[in-house]
Amino acid sequence: MCCRRIFVVDDHPIILSGVGAMINSQDDLTIVGLAANADEAFEGIGKALPDVAVVDISLPGVNGVTLIERLVERFPELGCIALTAHEDPGCLRQVLAAGARGFVVKRSTATDLLQAIRCVLAGDNYVDPALAARILSPRHGAQGDAGNLSERERSVIQLVALGYSNKEISSRLNLSIKTIETYRTRATDKLELHSRAAIVRFAHSNGWLAELQ
Repeated sequence: MCCRRIFVVDDHPIILSGVGAMINSQDDLTIVGLAANADEAFEGIGKALPDVAVVDISLPGVNGVTLIERLVERFPELGCIALTAHEDPGCLRQVLAAGARGFVVKRSTATDLLQAIRCVLAGDNYVDPALAARILSPRHGAQGDAGNLSERERSVIQLVALGYSNKEISSRLNLSIKTIETYRTRATDKLELHSRAAIVRFAHSNGWLAELQ
């Protein structure tokens, strides 16, 4: 099996080694570098060219948000996942604006981080359930026609943007999975959005994520 290459950045040695060991224990993932600050990370990632970088946003000196922004600009194919102790919507907005494709809080389980890594490797985005659970309600949706979306279509797209699966959206909105799939297809067709990454960018640019409560 071909292992996907992961780089981890965190200034706490125990977290750095623990996350590295957990990732290395997976058959399909391998650690190609560890760094404790932005300078080490930028240099190491430039040499190792990983598929995904897991970045603590509270780094000394140049913080993780700035590092992610620089990495995305320099290595556009790199998938960055923000790892943080902060669970406020403002933090999520910052890392999304910087170009991160994943957001995981440190109190989450190892399974959550692995899921985030695999989502990003698959070309999707991931938002930790600890924050995604605070998704804005449908009545707080973006103003304007947004491609003439119905309220339900907009609600589904908002939930998709925050990482919910069709099954989870079905449970949250009390609708069948097939109905959710129909709303999602209609909305993405109207907006011409063909990936979860495109949906997240659209939601962010329309201020939907900025209205998280």
